[in-house]
Amino acid sequence: MRVPVMLVAVVAGALALSGCGGDTAASPETATEPTTTEAATSTTTTTTTAPTTTTAAPRTRTITVVVKGGRPQGGIQRPTLDKGEKVVLVVKTDAGEAVHLHGYNIEKPVTPGTPLRIPFTAELPGRFELELHHPDVVLAVLEVKP
Repeated sequence: MRVPVMLVAVVAGALALSGCGGDTAASPETATEPTTTEAATSTTTTTTTAPTTTTAAPRTRTITVVVKGGRPQGGIQRPTLDKGEKVVLVVKTDAGEAVHLHGYNIEKPVTPGTPLRIPFTAELPGRFELELHHPDVVLAVLEVKP
C-alpha cells in the first residue's frame, strides 16, 4: 500500500510544479533574463614631473639724481656697481638738454620737470661719469667692479 500512496504523491507534486496550464511565460518574480558580464578594464596612467626650479629675475638697481639750479642735490653721487648688474639711472632735473653716460656712450635728451630713465647693464668695468649737458655738470661717477 505504500507504493500507490507514493505514486499519488509524486504525480500531485509534478502537477503542482507544472502549473495548471495557461500562459507559458514565467511570472516576473521567477523570470530569468540572460545576463552579460563584461569585465571592466582599468588603465592607470602615472605622470611623473621633475620638480621645477625657478630663479628670481635679477634685481634692478635704481640710482636717482635730482638736479636743482643746474647742480645735483646732495653733491656728486659715487655708486659702486658689480659687473653684470642691471641699473636704471633716473634723472630729475630743472635744467639741461641731455644726460650722457660716458664710456657706455648713452646720451638721452632731457625735458626739465620730466624724469628721465636710462636702463643699462653694467658690463664694462671702470669709472664712468654721468653728465648733464648744457650746463655741463657731473651728476655721478659710477664705478663698475670686475
